[in-house]
Amino acid sequence: MFEGLSTGEKAALISSVGFAILILMSLIPRLREIGATKTLKMALSWVLIFGGLIFLLTQWPTIRGALDPASPRMEGEEMLLTAREDGHFYVRGMINGESALFMVDTGATDIVLTMETAARAGFSPDTLRFDGMAQTANGSVRTAGVRLGELTIGDITLRDMPASVNEGALGTNLLGMRFLRTLKSWRVEGDTLILRP
Repeated sequence: MFEGLSTGEKAALISSVGFAILILMSLIPRLREIGATKTLKMALSWVLIFGGLIFLLTQWPTIRGALDPASPRMEGEEMLLTAREDGHFYVRGMINGESALFMVDTGATDIVLTMETAARAGFSPDTLRFDGMAQTANGSVRTAGVRLGELTIGDITLRDMPASVNEGALGTNLLGMRFLRTLKSWRVEGDTLILRP
């Protein structure tokens, strides 16, 4: 009966059946008062309401992933990212409690932040020391080294991570090899990037 269902799906199914039985049992005393047809309609309405809520709760990660392709989705111990139309993998994360969008870039050595993201994460432009240099497709740009108190990507949380702030016109934040090396493994299969923390 449960073959092919995940643990979450089994739990949702069992909970739905349990709620349905409880609702039906609570409506049995009302059978004589309002009649079988109305009782059945009421029971079905409650089963649909609770079933819908349970489905939303158990399937929220999948639904969120469909609504926002940059939201990582977990399958077992693996985090999956789907490539966007431009062929790159993007993921939404948090830096020091602030939301940030990253592009996974195997060609980048570091975790690189835009000036805007750095400011939101608490790194004031006035206190940054741009004493580093990076080569980009647009030429050389100055960089400032920072340490991220907390970087969260999906279920992965890293603390005190070194990163760089790019002074140039960087379009998005980059998750380079410094991040990927913290993982057990990573691989690309078709249009899916699979990260194993």
